[in-house]
Amino acid sequence: MTKQWTYAPEGSAQAVASLTEELGAPYAALSRVLVQRGMQSIQDIKDWIPGIPISAVDPLQMAGMPQASARLAKARAQAESVMLFGDYDVDGTTAVSVGKLALERGGWSILTHIPDRYKEGYGLSEVGIQRALDSGVKLLIALDCGIKSNALIASAQERGLDIIVADHHTPGDTLPPAIAVLDPKRKDCPFPHKELSGCGVGYMLWRASYQEAGLDPSDLDDLMDLVAVSIGADMVPLIGLNRAIVRAGLASINQHPRPSLAALLSARPSGHITLQDVVFAIGPRINAAGRMHHGHLAVDLLTEGASEVLEQLSQDIEAHNVQRRSTEQGVSLAAQAQAMLQSDQLGLVLLGTDWHKGVLGIVAQRTVEAFYKPTIVLTEHEGKLSGSARSVPGLDLYDCLDEASEHLIQFGGHRAAAGMTLLPEKLADFQKAFNTAVERRWPEEQRQPYQKIDTEAAIHELHDGLAQLLERLEPFGMENEAPIWGLENVELQQIQKLSEGKHLKAIAHDPRTGARLPVIGFGWGHLDPQGSVNLAVVLEWNIFRGNKALQARILDIQF
Repeated sequence: MTKQWTYAPEGSAQAVASLTEELGAPYAALSRVLVQRGMQSIQDIKDWIPGIPISAVDPLQMAGMPQASARLAKARAQAESVMLFGDYDVDGTTAVSVGKLALERGGWSILTHIPDRYKEGYGLSEVGIQRALDSGVKLLIALDCGIKSNALIASAQERGLDIIVADHHTPGDTLPPAIAVLDPKRKDCPFPHKELSGCGVGYMLWRASYQEAGLDPSDLDDLMDLVAVSIGADMVPLIGLNRAIVRAGLASINQHPRPSLAALLSARPSGHITLQDVVFAIGPRINAAGRMHHGHLAVDLLTEGASEVLEQLSQDIEAHNVQRRSTEQGVSLAAQAQAMLQSDQLGLVLLGTDWHKGVLGIVAQRTVEAFYKPTIVLTEHEGKLSGSARSVPGLDLYDCLDEASEHLIQFGGHRAAAGMTLLPEKLADFQKAFNTAVERRWPEEQRQPYQKIDTEAAIHELHDGLAQLLERLEPFGMENEAPIWGLENVELQQIQKLSEGKHLKAIAHDPRTGARLPVIGFGWGHLDPQGSVNLAVVLEWNIFRGNKALQARILDIQF
């Protein structure tokens, strides 16, 4: 599918010239990008790089936090058991794991519960609540879920179970009647860091509760590696507080990795661990537990200390990850075949009666990438349809689902991803309502896929020194993506096809200056580019057998 290239607006020429003078002439291309991102001096860069340290943040600013931390401190003082209930994805399982490690260290008695994807479904469940009541638990903390479980929370509290919600999803019109609701997205919440992960919201609660109980919150600093995993996997903005947590967490992973994370990274080549390693090596494996077996397997792994148990758990999770990939491929083929029959629909709603519930989110994302349409993938279980949705840039998926919600039993999520449940007899009406909502909310001019480019660059501007400076701006992620360079009118020479023709390797050559740069294009092996081309690339290091060489990774090719 041909992409439309969209260049970011240029910054002030005067600011670019000034920053280039500070950085040096070879770094003019970087100056253009940094000025676009609001940094006009070296001091601006130095101030921005570390983010906002956790020590500078007051968690008690969050709406509901004084009540939540006081109740949790009371549970400790009265030796009450506390249940941590978290969703079965990376964010939910890391939230429960961090909470268990933090609170048991501080003297709390903890039970943990991750819902079964098939038996309980997404979010806070009656099964989990009943287990808490049967176990004599007086306080349950819903992590990465609960913000729309109003009726369930009201019922639980009527039965004597206090509930604290620690979530980061978009609230409904009415907050749940819990004793405290922690969610930076609450309209009345003054906490300035609005885009925490669910694990991050929980982490603020553990630190506030330590403070309330007379303990030192800094004793929890070593848990930021797991919070960093949640931030990377849940794709929340990598700025401010999130940025500082990820930097601290990555430093910990590189210097003295937690045994459980080391086990998950064991198949990765040795070398410096980046956020991309966290996202693509750790995240899918943690997710695989909840997708293919049970999410509590991930909690067991992340909180276990014995090496022999860790080894077995990590092997089990890797086996589930292999199974997940195989299952995903089969469901993706079926879903995309179905999508081809819905060419007249702007919003895709796909249904397979026997599709594995655990891979629906991944399949929805793969379908979005193939068709560039917001996609819902559903499966049937026990008389209901449930599934996952993924959006396209510029379309708020949550608003679309809200508009069509009269046909749903329940839904939740955010602008880019969501989950929902409905009755089979409501499917046709829901499809129509969802498609109408997408048509109304997705401007026609945004319906063609686009490739964002930060700035046009010449090959000679992309050099080792620039790559070294870019390393200092890492980690890259949401709202701080790695710069994308537009190389226009270049030639590809010494073209090689790798992995049985799947990938393309070449030398990009500028005929005007003679400058050359190795490039790699994963998934571009089907092309045979001749003559002048335009490349959208990111600059990176190719590390192979201990050797480190500069290369550019191709994101898009235009002829």
